[in-house]
Amino acid sequence: MAHYDMLVIGSGPAGQKAAIQAAKVGKRVGIVERKKVAGGICINTGTIPSKSLREAVLFLSGFRQRNLYGASYRVKKDITFEDLAMRCDHVVKAEQEVIQNQLLRNHVDFIVGTATFLDPHRLSIKQESETNEHTADFIVVAVGTETARPPEIAFDSESIVDSDGLLTLKQLPTSLTIVGGGVIGCEYASILATLGIPVVLVRTASTVARVR
Repeated sequence: MAHYDMLVIGSGPAGQKAAIQAAKVGKRVGIVERKKVAGGICINTGTIPSKSLREAVLFLSGFRQRNLYGASYRVKKDITFEDLAMRCDHVVKAEQEVIQNQLLRNHVDFIVGTATFLDPHRLSIKQESETNEHTADFIVVAVGTETARPPEIAFDSESIVDSDGLLTLKQLPTSLTIVGGGVIGCEYASILATLGIPVVLVRTASTVARVR
């Protein structure tokens, strides 16, 4: 058991900033993260992967050069999911390394495991082969969000996937229906349509979200 001035649950942007700021004023800080890499959803399955995917598609499809070379111009004729995944993985791993180095420089302990509250100042952290307890004067909960997976929908990671599963497909779909016209739905619809994939966007409201 170790005692910290502050423990942070979650290593996403909010958790990172809280931990770093506390460490910079001389506090003993630890971050508890259930995955083996830092960054949370933003780095691993959300913002960074989707933006990397978008840039890879825009480059390989030649979209930005079509005003100069014509509507049929493409940098690569047959774009595979491996082409896109390779570029995304490179960016994600680089960002993960940046965060890990930042935590290391500021002497923030990175603890891999799933945290459970035992009382307001004590956490049980379940790891692969053992369970440890740590205490802290302050505990910050920065666990972020997860994609909604209604139980009545038969997600199979192949033909029915959520937005995270889209990034783990083995090959590009020949057609796609996206349920939800929010920021994520619109972004992926635009990305895949740029590749020439027929996309249908289903939304209950009469308008779609504005992609920034």
